Amino acid sequence: MKRLLSTIITVAVTAGLKAQLLALKTDALWDGLMTPNLGMEIVTGNKTSFGLSVFGNYKPWGMDMKMVGAIPEFRYWCGGRPMMREFIGVAALGTSYDITWGSETYKGDAWGGGLTYGYALPVARRLNLDFTVNVGYLGGIYKEYKPIDEHYVWQRTRRMRWLGPTKVGVHLVWLLGRGNKNA
Repeated sequence: MKRLLSTIITVAVTAGLKAQLLALKTDALWDGLMTPNLGMEIVTGNKTSFGLSVFGNYKPWGMDMKMVGAIPEFRYWCGGRPMMREFIGVAALGTSYDITWGSETYKGDAWGGGLTYGYALPVARRLNLDFTVNVGYLGGIYKEYKPIDEHYVWQRTRRMRWLGPTKVGVHLVWLLGRGNKNA
């Protein structure tokens, strides 16, 4: 996972050296769910961009839950230029989690990918609202644990598979750089 993340960051930074526009973003829905997240998106062509978002939480609202993950995404902007209007994209997802619900604990990893559709709405000179929905596949392996004599004991290992919506987002996007034609 560290090697993949390092490769993605290297590609993003290298592409950013020639890019005219850079954006920093956060997903307001995840922030509301006490899952801090931060994303960076770089224009890579006349109608394309590449982004990487990372997220994680530790005991949100006092729940026994820990999660960390990353979402790389490539976007094609239909509206004539990047960071404006409609876009379609391809995204991947990787996450690791440890969640206790009631008396059961689930520890595992999940990965997947899918297609994204969204719309970027300019609201100020260097601020956009970015609405996205991603539909795809999410799979993984997790272990179930139950408390026995004050210790959590492994019960079984299971596979998880999901086909459908994998992410819905409302991002606050801060536009940086010279390429912003809204500026």
